[in-house]
Amino acid sequence: MTEDLPMGSPPSLPQTPPSHTSTVPRSGSPIPTDLRNRVPAIFGGHPPSFMEKRRSSIVMGQRSVDLLMEQPGEPMPRFVIFIIRCYRRWGYFIADHSLKAILICVLISLVCLYFVLTTKQENDITGYSPYGARARTEFSRYQEFFSHDGPGITVYIFALAKDGGNMLRERYLNETVEILNLANENVTLQQNGHNKSFAQFCRSFCKINEPVRGFYNGFRLQLESIAMGNKPNSRINLNYPKSQILGHTFTLQQSFFGVERYNYTNESEDKNNFNLTEALLKVKADEEEEENKNKTNILIKQKESKKNRTERNIKNNSLLNLENNSTTKITNIKSIKMVVLQFRAEHENGWTSEIVKTYEMAMVKRFEKEYKSERLKLYVLSTTYVEEEMVRAGISMVPYLSVGFLFMVACSVFFVLNRAIYMHQNSPPKIFLAIAICFLPFMSCATALGLMFICGLRFASILCVIPFLVLSIGVDSSYLMNHEWQSVIKHCREQPNRKNLNVGYRVSQVLSEVGPAILISMLTNVFADGIGAITSSPEITLLCVGNLISMIIAFIYQMTCYAGLMSLVGRYEIALEKRERREIQESIRKAISNGSSQIGINNNNSELGYGKHQSLNRQQSKFHEHTKHYISKTITFYIKVISKRVVALFVIFIYFVYVGFSIWGITRMNINLTTQKLFAEDSPLLQLDKLRVKYQVPHFMMATVFICAPKNLSNPERLEKMNNFVREMEQLNGTWGRSWGTVGTQYFVRDFITFEKNFGGETDPDELEAMELEKGINENSDSPQLSETTLDDERSLEIPTGPFKEEDLAVFLRWPEYTQWSGFLKLDNKTGQLERFFFTTGYHGDKLEVWTERGKLLKEWRAVVDKYSPDFDASVFHEDAVFLDLIDNMPSDTWQSVLGTLVCMAFVCFAFLSSMFTVIFASSCVLSICCGILGILSWWSIDLDPIMMAAMIISIGFSVDIPAHVSYHYYQASIRELNATPEMKLVNCLSSVAFPALQAALSTIFCVCSLLFVKLYMAEVFVKTMVLCVVLCNLHGLLFLPAFLIVFDPVVYSCRQRISKSHSKVKSNNRIHNVIPEESGSQESSLKENTLINEKKRKLFNQNGLNKTINNDKQSTITDRPNLERFHSIELEGGGGDKLKQEENEEKMNNNAKDNLNINSKSNQKIDDTSH
Repeated sequence: MTEDLPMGSPPSLPQTPPSHTSTVPRSGSPIPTDLRNRVPAIFGGHPPSFMEKRRSSIVMGQRSVDLLMEQPGEPMPRFVIFIIRCYRRWGYFIADHSLKAILICVLISLVCLYFVLTTKQENDITGYSPYGARARTEFSRYQEFFSHDGPGITVYIFALAKDGGNMLRERYLNETVEILNLANENVTLQQNGHNKSFAQFCRSFCKINEPVRGFYNGFRLQLESIAMGNKPNSRINLNYPKSQILGHTFTLQQSFFGVERYNYTNESEDKNNFNLTEALLKVKADEEEEENKNKTNILIKQKESKKNRTERNIKNNSLLNLENNSTTKITNIKSIKMVVLQFRAEHENGWTSEIVKTYEMAMVKRFEKEYKSERLKLYVLSTTYVEEEMVRAGISMVPYLSVGFLFMVACSVFFVLNRAIYMHQNSPPKIFLAIAICFLPFMSCATALGLMFICGLRFASILCVIPFLVLSIGVDSSYLMNHEWQSVIKHCREQPNRKNLNVGYRVSQVLSEVGPAILISMLTNVFADGIGAITSSPEITLLCVGNLISMIIAFIYQMTCYAGLMSLVGRYEIALEKRERREIQESIRKAISNGSSQIGINNNNSELGYGKHQSLNRQQSKFHEHTKHYISKTITFYIKVISKRVVALFVIFIYFVYVGFSIWGITRMNINLTTQKLFAEDSPLLQLDKLRVKYQVPHFMMATVFICAPKNLSNPERLEKMNNFVREMEQLNGTWGRSWGTVGTQYFVRDFITFEKNFGGETDPDELEAMELEKGINENSDSPQLSETTLDDERSLEIPTGPFKEEDLAVFLRWPEYTQWSGFLKLDNKTGQLERFFFTTGYHGDKLEVWTERGKLLKEWRAVVDKYSPDFDASVFHEDAVFLDLIDNMPSDTWQSVLGTLVCMAFVCFAFLSSMFTVIFASSCVLSICCGILGILSWWSIDLDPIMMAAMIISIGFSVDIPAHVSYHYYQASIRELNATPEMKLVNCLSSVAFPALQAALSTIFCVCSLLFVKLYMAEVFVKTMVLCVVLCNLHGLLFLPAFLIVFDPVVYSCRQRISKSHSKVKSNNRIHNVIPEESGSQESSLKENTLINEKKRKLFNQNGLNKTINNDKQSTITDRPNLERFHSIELEGGGGDKLKQEENEEKMNNNAKDNLNINSKSNQKIDDTSH
């Protein structure tokens, strides 16, 4: 330790080089006269190199507060000052406990990661339906009816011809029936060590597939009958939509789809269209083609041979001889594209969700993955399979996280090291800081998701997109911290003293400067996610809540883990600085001891350790100089161009073209969400959904109406009202198509009243079967078939009238002909009364393939149901209703979400920036960006759905940053420099915002584009939305907004003049009370004295117009660094020395002889600072 220089003593070389812990003149001791007189000579009459210009923070930080304090009459942002004070305290605390903070964060992340890896994904197919949507209530009624005791089984098998042809071929139908038998007998459900087949545990809907079996048997019998020389059986009528075999009628509408029928409007045309000979020949030819498909070319060559022609003629003639009537028809069906088999079973005691899911997936495995067929292509559909495919789609994104991570690491290392080299701070620990920037989002995601699952929230597949979002958004704040960390190091090296050689001081400077900006960014993201969580659907709520928690955790980890890591790196860099200073001092000492008289003492006192630490300014490299020159030249050129009024007006014109283009896109945006958008590109369910929409929906779109309160249907008036309800549902017609009428309706009352009329519930089932058999024998074998007009006759049939006795329902359901109704009715186990039931009715129309037309039909259903719901507590269900409701809900949900997010953004901006000017411009930009996202996505073939809305809301959270920063800096420039030109104000804006904005934009785009490798609609939406948001955000902040500010600068100036006049009435001493107050027991000292001294300096400067040195015991330095530097340290080794008593003693020390005020060209200085 060297002693303080006594007053008046001449400078002398120390015997040993002064160490880095050398003391400095205390504030209570006078500065040596010779040293004070030498200060101007040291710098040659020019400003010292370490004196940086007074630039403001990137948004609202310590420097902005300092500059704001210098403006007379300006209200002080009390809230921001409080935030800065908290950040300062936290900086010292985290520096002292850096290693503990890092270990705690890593440990918590690992524990939560364990819960993430061990939690099973669970999806809800109705989760995308908005809150309050009617479809949610309707689906709950559906589940209550079929799964009131627990989960039931529902599996569909879709069979199509591999050659894309007709399923109405004997071998194709035969294989379909074989598949039905396999599903009934071979696939078993395991429960308590016992295996049961579907035929064993099915109770209510066991015969739902009998129409397929019956049709095939009838079709085969007719062919065999003709082949045996008999005419077709007149009691077998294989017509669509209803067929009849031996007096038993059944419907084919729920089994055969993509049906094409013959036209019966003209009898001769009908004869030409369907001739039995032609039909049989076609079937025979199809079979031969199937058997000889490997010998097709040979058959073609031999087709004209005489022998084959003779054989074929013999076969044809034999078939023709068997026909007594060539126009006899065995079916009115021309072709069938798809056959559907249904397997539905109600819940049984002991079944768990896992047992049901295992059985349904066993069906998928058996028939879709293992079943091999040369003729048929099978698809299987079940709720479990849909959920599994949604899970697989979410998991498919996970491997590409590594791609996004590598992109981000490359960007981070490049930006961090490039700036470190530029500022002569390159060192190995910088790489750790760069990589930690990318690891931090993963830690926060693991912690957030783990906490969600610990709290019982569901692991939905959509949550897999959160790591991409946090990785692309959350790194921006870490970039800001690293950017400011390098600036702080640069300042500390240029102005070395005890205080800034403490790592706690450096961390506190970083946090007090960029902390408010990071907090603003976090709050905007949190508020945006919060709005999305309460205005959307359950799945989107999970996404928004997960992203919200991740952003909060990322903020906490940045303030703890990353700040702690910076502290560790800072200790290394401080040690490096001390070593470099010792080396410099040692080299100087050796040079002097060797008699080097070339060293000018007067010119090197600042480096010899006379009462201060040595500056570590390096010589500027060629890279630094060239880069600085080009950056300054580029910004100068850009500002000159954009500041021209003609250019600004042209940019505004482009902006309005953009707005018009976006609004046009919004008007043509489709509202659509199907299950296709939830599956991976290679999912079989994608193709199945297309086939279902093509063949099933247009031919038979079924409405299931649940009657939850039938009450006493024995009352004729009540029964009549129920019948009228069914009639109205059967008579619906519209632009979408028409109803199938009574032929497409399954309503048990029709059969029950017929049963009551014939038997009155008194006949034994065995007696009834004998009577029916005898009746069939006595009937004429030439009884008339169903005519071509059967469908029209069915539509005109009325519901039969007659007695309705509820006590006969149990007997009715036991008859073999009516057992299918057991699944439609729920009877009270004690009284046998009807508790509830459902009926179905069908509709058809080619336009039903269009999403909006199905929405219209759903509205008509609900209108009829609402009419009768007060009497019967009715509810209508359709499987697509959860998505069809989006047509009405999405527009209102979207504008409500945007409005709510906009209000939150405005509130955050006003709370931190206290500027209505900034709030207005930033909010307008956010609204414009939302409009652009919606409109351009519409032109980009993206529909309005919950996924797109969630992506947009999440993007809005970070779209406010750049417009808010630009407008705020422009407004502050207007305050400080009332007569400044718009060009000078833009220099202040763009020099502070442009580089961080472009850096964040590039890193975000690179990261989110890794999702393009995932062939998933959800990934595509997030990529397009976030890229659009980033691009539009930068265009608004760096192009559109500057153009508007240039054009409307006179209006801004006029408003500013009025504000200044109103503020001029405020007494100047009111400002002093707005600074950070002194608190007893804190590590801070009062700023009142510093503020008064600064005002005296300004007065002295205004009087003389020259740089003055103020010899005052309690003076402060006005530099780019904050004026509120109130934390000092004594102990420098090990980063300690920030205790309260040491701080109070060190407050009295002032080792700076650099209190010269500088007047530089502000515009050029602001441009030059961009390179830093």
